[in-house]
Formats: sequence, structure tokens, C-alpha cells
Amino acid sequence: MQVSLKTSAKKHKATLNGEIGFAETAALYDVAQQIAQNPKETQIDWSNLTAIHYAGVQVLFALRKSLEEQGYKVQFTEPNPQLYQHLHTFGVWDALIQS
Repeated sequence: MQVSLKTSAKKHKATLNGEIGFAETAALYDVAQQIAQNPKETQIDWSNLTAIHYAGVQVLFALRKSLEEQGYKVQFTEPNPQLYQHLHTFGVWDALIQS
């Protein structure tokens, strides 16, 4: 699992790769904290993410809520088909992309 963050003057881009299990959620949380401390438009690229633990999903929900309360949008790239199926089946995909 790899979580990387690139920041420009206008936006953040967090890239998630591999699997985010419970143990890896801490790395995702650290990136979310960095984004929250310097809020701006944010893109979450999880096109190469194959699985995410519900704790990681909670971090993404909290990040989105925090940024939107401050007037910033979070954009999620289309996840890979396997992950999308899991997210869609449990309603997570729809909940994350709703504004």
C-alpha cells in the first residue's frame, strides 16, 4: 500500500495504491490531516487501489466533510472495477460522490 500526496498552489492530489487494510489506515489518516491543515480543492486518485478497509472509508468521509464545510470540493477518480463493485454494492460510492 502506498499513499502519496502532491500539493500545488491550487489543489491537493492524494494517490492511493494497492490495498488499505486496517493497519494502513494510519498512513491515509496522516495524509488527510496534512490536507485538512492546509485546505484546498482535493483530488483522491484511487484508480490503482484494489481494496480499502472501512476505517479508510471513514477517513475519506471525514476529510470530504471537513473540506466541504470550508467551501472546498473533493473529487474522486473512478476506482478500479473490482473496488468499484464493492463500493457500489454497499452504497459507499454513491455516498462519497454526492455533494
